[in-house]
Amino acid sequence: MKAAGGLLKLAVLVAAVLALGFCLRRWVVGTVRVAGVSMQQTLMADDVALITRFDYRADRRPQRGDVVQCTFPGRSDTYIKRVIGLPGEAIRFSEGTLTVDGVPVEEPYVSTLTGDYRIRLGEGEYLLLGDNRAESYDSRMPDMGPVRADAFLGRVRCVIWPPGRMGTVQ
Repeated sequence: MKAAGGLLKLAVLVAAVLALGFCLRRWVVGTVRVAGVSMQQTLMADDVALITRFDYRADRRPQRGDVVQCTFPGRSDTYIKRVIGLPGEAIRFSEGTLTVDGVPVEEPYVSTLTGDYRIRLGEGEYLLLGDNRAESYDSRMPDMGPVRADAFLGRVRCVIWPPGRMGTVQ
């Protein structure tokens, strides 16, 4: 009888730990393995990054420069991109320089220049681009486009693997 009671307690404890782990992974933190080269040099292919999933809940919105995990309309995959444009802004790239509402913005994280491009974002729209602009499939593509706030799954905080690349994501 005592053994059965101990097994039941152990089973309940294991179930509670698994449930807690599931909840933490679903709503608090997660990991993602980077696929492709669109975020080089910030993130490299096969880096494993830590994502916080609570950053964009309630009235908190992404800020320019945030590196995010997101979805694009009509696609089932998730993507890692950088927030470049915020709702209502006029975004322009000319000769590799970003201007937002006519004001130049520095992009120290960019590894390749951006071709000429312009867009005025609607209310609730965000422009997401990869840091390796020459090799990024992102919001500039007609079949991707800007995203809405509900497309954000979390913010990329740091690289946790491989050990030689561990560190925060800027």
